Amino acid sequence: MSAMWSEYTISGVKINFPYKAYPSQLAMMNSVLRGLNSKQHCLLESPTGSGKSLALLCSALAWQQSLSGKPADEGISEKAEVPLSCCCTCHSKDFTNNDMNQGTSHHFNNPSTPPSERNETSSACQDSPAKTTLAAKLSAKKQASVYRDENDDFQVEKKRIRPLETAQQLISVTHHCFETPCYNHIYIKLYYPPGHCSRCCCSTKQGNSQESLNTIKKDHMGKSKIPKIYFGTRTHKQIAQITRELRRTAYSGVPMTILSSRDHTCVHPEVVGNFNRNEKCMELLDGKNGKSCYFYHGVHKISDQHTLQTFQGMCKAWDIEELVSLGKKLRACPYYTARELIQDADIIFCPYNYLLDAQIRETMDLNLKEQVVILDEAHNIEDCARESASYSVTEVQLRFARDELDSMVNNNIRKKDHEPLRAVCYSLINWLEANSEYLVERGYESSCKIWSGNEMLLNLHKMGITTATFPILQGHFSAVLQKEEKISPIYSKEEAREVPIISASTQIMLKGLFMVLDYLFRQNSRFADDYKIAIQQTYSWTNQIDISDKNGWLVLPKNKKRSRQKTAVHVLNFWCLNPAVAFSDINGKVRTIVLTSGTLSPMKSFSSELGVTFTIQLEANHVIKNSQVWVGTIGSGPKGRNLCATFQNTETFEFQDEVGALLLSVCQTVSQGILCFLPSYKLLEKLKERWLSTGLWHKLELVKTVIVEPQGGEKTDFDELLQVYYDAIKYKGEKDGALLVAVCRGKVSEGLDFSDDNARAVITIGIPFPNVKDLQVELKRQYNDHHSKLRGLLPGRQWYEIQAYRALNQALGRCIRHRNDWGALILVDDRFRNNPSRYISGLSKWIRQQIQHHSTFESALESLAEFSKKHQKVLDVSIKDRTNIQDNGSTLEVTSLMDSTPTYLLEAASYLSPENFVKDEAKMCVQELQCPEIITKNSPLPSGIISKKERSM
Repeated sequence: MSAMWSEYTISGVKINFPYKAYPSQLAMMNSVLRGLNSKQHCLLESPTGSGKSLALLCSALAWQQSLSGKPADEGISEKAEVPLSCCCTCHSKDFTNNDMNQGTSHHFNNPSTPPSERNETSSACQDSPAKTTLAAKLSAKKQASVYRDENDDFQVEKKRIRPLETAQQLISVTHHCFETPCYNHIYIKLYYPPGHCSRCCCSTKQGNSQESLNTIKKDHMGKSKIPKIYFGTRTHKQIAQITRELRRTAYSGVPMTILSSRDHTCVHPEVVGNFNRNEKCMELLDGKNGKSCYFYHGVHKISDQHTLQTFQGMCKAWDIEELVSLGKKLRACPYYTARELIQDADIIFCPYNYLLDAQIRETMDLNLKEQVVILDEAHNIEDCARESASYSVTEVQLRFARDELDSMVNNNIRKKDHEPLRAVCYSLINWLEANSEYLVERGYESSCKIWSGNEMLLNLHKMGITTATFPILQGHFSAVLQKEEKISPIYSKEEAREVPIISASTQIMLKGLFMVLDYLFRQNSRFADDYKIAIQQTYSWTNQIDISDKNGWLVLPKNKKRSRQKTAVHVLNFWCLNPAVAFSDINGKVRTIVLTSGTLSPMKSFSSELGVTFTIQLEANHVIKNSQVWVGTIGSGPKGRNLCATFQNTETFEFQDEVGALLLSVCQTVSQGILCFLPSYKLLEKLKERWLSTGLWHKLELVKTVIVEPQGGEKTDFDELLQVYYDAIKYKGEKDGALLVAVCRGKVSEGLDFSDDNARAVITIGIPFPNVKDLQVELKRQYNDHHSKLRGLLPGRQWYEIQAYRALNQALGRCIRHRNDWGALILVDDRFRNNPSRYISGLSKWIRQQIQHHSTFESALESLAEFSKKHQKVLDVSIKDRTNIQDNGSTLEVTSLMDSTPTYLLEAASYLSPENFVKDEAKMCVQELQCPEIITKNSPLPSGIISKKERSM
């Protein structure tokens, strides 16, 4: 190993770290290792910018490798082993002509392929049954690619059953005209005698794979295989940040994969340009319209970890973009490659809803038993878990599914299986129509009616859907998804007949419905009380005289103008109010769950809400000095008016004008980038409208470039606005930087990096409580009040307030992004000063420790101006001295904060002064580590910060 790494031994595990670790990182690694060694769950908060992700990766991977005794740098130093080419008959290139001249397509010369995920409708929340691995399913494609021109995009894939997509991946329900099915097409699948080689996956036969893809396997000594690490985070963009961190470590050569949607990984030109990529991909793999996906046939080229690492740039931690680029080059599907790579991966990265959502777990064939699950950026995990166990379906979707099943029955296609499913749709539609007459008004053009889970079970019983009949319905659903029907063998040959199946949208609707029904019926209706079922009615505008001709096209009758009609929209919601329902699938099965974020505070709700006992908890200190951050509350504006951002006050012009004057003063005081967060988009629009009318908006634009976060819209539009903000700060013109006005819980507040000049101040207006009139919020508060004593849940009011503090902490965390960063956190609301025990206690630990309450706006502005001027002067001196440092050539390049040196090297350099480390380490040991045994071995400075003179030697 390079001498430039620091080495730590914590809990008997040797960890190699890319630089001398911060005290908060040592505390984090100690907590992770305690959890892994003792099979306990961890709840760990470490402020943004404190190196949390690096500590997670190094500690978890070091522990994993310690179980096998493999050195950390083995993956880097050793060249990836290239597997021997297969010499079996079925893969021999000399074998082509003999069999190809037998009058039978070589496409059928393989063992029968097992049913895919799409015809697996076992309980979505139970452990998946034994399944044949994707490698076995792809073996036929390996054979076919030897003989077939890979440019042939018109070769029909005769037997390929696609996995059912999740409800979340369905963008919209597309109505289509159901064509009269034709099922006379018959093809013959020939069984060849045994004799396949044992050196490749072609030896796998249907049914002989008794373990799912990720079941703990046995090595050649018969010992248990090392647990895999599933590393989940909120978004694909955050996964890219994590893999960049992994590349910096001594563990960058670890076998890995990244699971993602087709939106990020599909490379087929016909699919990429399609509105719904999932359905288009399914069509190609099903061989519809005489086409198939040639990228899918090339998966075997890079589906092995050793083979993948032989390609340039893939020997160390890689990102989705690199896999996509390689897939395009080799004509191999990155989406299915990533899934195939799971089998031999030590660490699997994915959005964390892939691990919580039962439907996605089943589709991806993920078995988390005895594995390690790390959920980063987990401050929203409670909401995500509730959503994963909830489901909503519109009346339009139910009618579409009913009509499609009707056509199947009328055409005598698997009538005995389609009829019960059609009956379910009919029953739900009739029940929905009958109860739509009794809805209660809740607001403008909206009404609803609510049932408890147990009440809904009684209604389902009347429809014939009971604990006894539901498994039978699941069996019918599984049957209708199979693309073929077997017919009696003739002369030792098995014949199979293709049968039309229901559309992807109907599959997704039924699977979502069956998922939530499974939760309701499971374990003697254990979770029924955790659900509320609601019929909601809203209105939408449609064209009144839109009619279809015989071909299904919309036509406009002559001499009639197009008019608009208001149409009622009914939605049937199955809302899960208890996140522990979704967590019950993984809690008790996985080895260790690690929840971590920079903003978990307040932490007391996680254990009760998720139903998980977090034995190990940590609130780590920040890595910055107190002098690097200004934290203050302001309860009044420049004119002395009190600022309390309740709904009643925010409606007044006095409040709106005072907030505007305050914002203008801060913009005139703090240079460069400023972020201002508001509780809601509604308030943002009100303030903007008022400030435009009073001229304040124009005054703000004279000082800074003003950008407003859009509500919804395309991602590309949002990215363009962000770039305008960054450019206004980077390329200084007449204006002093930029002001970005955003909303708590919006895109700007979640996961974006505003380091250095991009956020020298963060202003929060008010406290972002959830909408108290929102029906789900109201039901959740009632649920917690009802179960607070019996189940130990927080009362509804406490739960409600915690949601606000987490959103507030998340917004405040946009500012300080690394050890050398500095900035101001300005909390505008007089409730912080008047009732600190209630409103300050929910803030993150590092903010609570430094917060100052200012009695007047003038005192706050004076203190803020002094802080900003002091740090700006230091920054200007640093920039000025950079030239002298470069000319000198004998001094550490620590002060060059604005150059291209990576941030982590600058952090390391500033941290390595002995007096700082000794002081911080002593403090850390007392406050955080609780006397763990830590052995450190000091090493030279990282090579990235050595002087130029040393470089030239």
